[in-house]
Amino acid sequence: MLAAVMGMSCMAQRMGLVKDQDGYTNVRKGPGTKYEIVDRVPDGMFVNFGPGTNGWCKIYTTYTDGSEQELIGYMSANKIVVPPRVGPWKEVVQVKDEDGYTNIRKGAGTKYAIVGRVKDGSYILVNQDPTGEQHWLKVYTQEGKLRGYISRNKLMPLESPAF
Repeated sequence: MLAAVMGMSCMAQRMGLVKDQDGYTNVRKGPGTKYEIVDRVPDGMFVNFGPGTNGWCKIYTTYTDGSEQELIGYMSANKIVVPPRVGPWKEVVQVKDEDGYTNIRKGAGTKYAIVGRVKDGSYILVNQDPTGEQHWLKVYTQEGKLRGYISRNKLMPLESPAF
């Protein structure tokens, strides 16, 4: 189960996901809504965050080349979730669909009803298929609850960040 960042009070710098809520979450210049908005992060995207103050976490750049990370601003701690360590049966993937979104279906196939949609570029949890033979993969919420099925050809594997 996911740990809410607020309960952990933004301990050490680490990776988290922006909650799926209103499309995006604001990053502010200081720890509070009275500060100006300096950036917006889409729902479902990873953020590099660290300790802050008064229920706000510091948000840092995420460089993969080993460069020193810089402070971008602050985000409300209750907008960040930290997924459990992804076991061998789940992996984080990115949705890649030229239509701008892809459908989540109730079952493994197009004959099943659409139960949701995921925006192009979003990061989601799917069941891992080590053989690469399954065409439809199970899709999970950030909390690990089964949402439905998604076609493999709409997904791009990536290396999961360390949580």
